[in-house]
Amino acid sequence: MEMISHETPQTYDSLLRTQYMTIVAATAEELGIDGVRYINNFDSIDDDLREFIRQAAGVTAKIRLRSSSGRDALSVRLGNRTKALIENELTRLKASVADSNLSEDKKLRLLEKIEEFRDELHKERLRFGVSLAVLASIGAIVGGTTAFLAEAPQAIATITHLIGVDKDREDAEALRLEGPPQTKLIAAPSLPSKGSRPVPTDEEIPF
Repeated sequence: MEMISHETPQTYDSLLRTQYMTIVAATAEELGIDGVRYINNFDSIDDDLREFIRQAAGVTAKIRLRSSSGRDALSVRLGNRTKALIENELTRLKASVADSNLSEDKKLRLLEKIEEFRDELHKERLRFGVSLAVLASIGAIVGGTTAFLAEAPQAIATITHLIGVDKDREDAEALRLEGPPQTKLIAAPSLPSKGSRPVPTDEEIPF
């Protein structure tokens, strides 16, 4: 846009716009980024460029959103509905602990672990290492105890399942937006041209 002015001829301006769309579209294709394509089907090059910039802006917004989310393989952004369902399981689990005939020490430890998990639950992204370790601790504490906590293993299994469902959904959406990983071809080793002498390796140099 800096190269285009009222003093430059229209043919020059059109060429710059065409080159811009060609370069950006080719770059996106090479990087495996979908949604950006060269536009050449409107009445004027200005209309082509406006539509192209609209497409590029949308794709750029998606990339920035994914980058800011900090998505990684060992965490997940839970949906509000999932958090509400997990909160319901935690509430039932706390009530079960309160009604049990566990020692006060065990009750306190269980309630502390439940609150530790709740803190992790409401972070921007739930970390698998922390959350699953806490759930495992809860399971270890209630294992083999009274019938009042018989539903604890089911609550833990339900929570784990809900987390897994959201992670599968997140990975599927990321794959849809980003596409499968691009396979990079490894260049074949260069062969010496006819009549040239091969360069000796370090092991072949006699000194």
